[in-house]
Amino acid sequence: MTAHHPTLHHPLRRLGLVAALMSGFLVFMLASHAMARSQGTELVMAVEGYDPRDIFLGHYARIRTPLNLLAPDMLAGDDSFERHQPVFVTLEVGADGLARPVALHDTHPGEGLVAAGRVDFVGDELHARFNIERYYADRDDALALQDLLRGGVPDGGRIRIILSLTGSGQLMIRGFEIDGERRIDRIW
Repeated sequence: MTAHHPTLHHPLRRLGLVAALMSGFLVFMLASHAMARSQGTELVMAVEGYDPRDIFLGHYARIRTPLNLLAPDMLAGDDSFERHQPVFVTLEVGADGLARPVALHDTHPGEGLVAAGRVDFVGDELHARFNIERYYADRDDALALQDLLRGGVPDGGRIRIILSLTGSGQLMIRGFEIDGERRIDRIW
């Protein structure tokens, strides 16, 4: 007869180990995201929005920045892009404090403030995505943001998006500036 020793083969111990590993991974992901947001270069951009709700995705505000619709013939750099191709946009901060696209590249130019995105489709203008097109919030905040953004940019620029740009070109939403008041999202 053998004595019963607690081992990892016991179902509850395995379940506990899996839960601990998954929790640790989630904490690591959250901490990595928080560090990238806090250590990236802060940029402020003009923003306009539309339709914050989706029955399957929860409440969010859909937003557009000057990065989403680009005119290659009006910007320096490369002019020829294809759908789903990476696009790198060199940004410049103007006297008003807002970041604007000044050049397009099909590879990272190696210097400057460069946002990395992907071409959504190409027509007369280049439509691109940068993973900042949806801002998820609770129902009340999403609806309030929709009301503020309704009508687009003609609000006199009273709403601006605050972004963090990592060294690799990834953009992350840090918060919004509404009527001059900074509202940075908390992660924790």
